[in-house]
Amino acid sequence: MFEAMGVHGPTLSPFASLVLDVALLASAFWLLAKPTKRPIMDSLFLATLVLSVTLLRVVMQPLPNVQPVTVAALLVGAQLGARRGAAFAVLVAMISNFFMGDGWWTLFQAVGWASVAVAGSQLSLITPSGLNLRKAIFASLAAAVWFDLIVSFSILDGTIGFTDFITYLIHGIPFDLLHMASNLAFVVWLGGWFSERLEEQPTLEEIEFAVVNGHGIDG
Repeated sequence: MFEAMGVHGPTLSPFASLVLDVALLASAFWLLAKPTKRPIMDSLFLATLVLSVTLLRVVMQPLPNVQPVTVAALLVGAQLGARRGAAFAVLVAMISNFFMGDGWWTLFQAVGWASVAVAGSQLSLITPSGLNLRKAIFASLAAAVWFDLIVSFSILDGTIGFTDFITYLIHGIPFDLLHMASNLAFVVWLGGWFSERLEEQPTLEEIEFAVVNGHGIDG
């Protein structure tokens, strides 16, 4: 199933790549399988969100280790919950890597961003008055380090020793710092705006109740 080791870990055969993609897609659908009051609206909103962030990542590919998905996953998890946040992360990793290069590392990127989304859902980043910027800044910096560490494990294939792995991590510190700096910029400049865009719209039941209640008052 695996072939020679590449820069980002073992190179997958075409069949192994297919199995990996199917597994990731299945996990995304499983995460989204929880019933909602407005499944069509939720699906359309999440699809738009995934495609928008995917496009942003692809466009920003030339910038070294600038990962807009990290902050996006953190805020999606904080605003929409762990399940939809994790599904968002998996889908963005899959679709963006279709254009940027798919492989073994896609699994680790998906896991890394999904775990960031789950963490975001537990950190109380969203308050009644909006995004808690101070918390979001610290969370985004930690998320950069965590994501880069998770993805670094993709190079392990049984032939790399502990010392080599530590050396690899040390050499990656400048790129970790770039990721942290870009996360800081994203969350400070766009965090509040993005979290507002993620605010859930009223459910169909709430809209119907408002309409009926309004007619009752008018009557």
